[in-house]
Amino acid sequence: MNDYTIIQGLPGTGKTSTLSFIARLLVARGKRVLITSYTNNAVDNVVIKLAESGVCEDDESLGFPRVVRIGPRYSCHELARLVHVHDIASSREHSRASGVKSSIATQTSSNLPCAESLSRVISNARIVCSTVLTVPRSPLLAKESFDVVIVDEAGQTSQPAILGALMAANTFVLVGDHKQLPPLVSSEIAQVGGRF
Repeated sequence: MNDYTIIQGLPGTGKTSTLSFIARLLVARGKRVLITSYTNNAVDNVVIKLAESGVCEDDESLGFPRVVRIGPRYSCHELARLVHVHDIASSREHSRASGVKSSIATQTSSNLPCAESLSRVISNARIVCSTVLTVPRSPLLAKESFDVVIVDEAGQTSQPAILGALMAANTFVLVGDHKQLPPLVSSEIAQVGGRF
């Protein structure tokens, strides 16, 4: 792939597993990957697949997790919260302050980490996962660059929504099913009722 690749398949054919494998392969080759999707659920499904493969563990050479999830914590699946940027940064700040490594599970969402800690966690991550709408809006990702952007459920994302994520790298992979529901669904019945 020079600029882009498209992975297309019907629901249940293993697109998310393939995406996870590609991300792990790219990281093994020294690449940095941004994984996005339109919905938090789809992003979390990828994070869970990566966790099942063992990629979410700390990188021994850096001392930081390889995978980081960005976005509203309350919107994340319970398993995806284990690699949520706020939890990791809070845990590291707390362990530095107390001199003892503490469990992320003991941290609460009220412990807001400083911007420097958040930035350090993100810049050391090999795989960053977020929704396509969070990428251009998040100040945490403003100065970050990636080798490859992977967009899951790309058929459900509108072109304007995906542009911010695609600007984060020169190479991208679109994964999805072009026959699934489009990002905007028109309904004559809804239009008559005043809803589009």
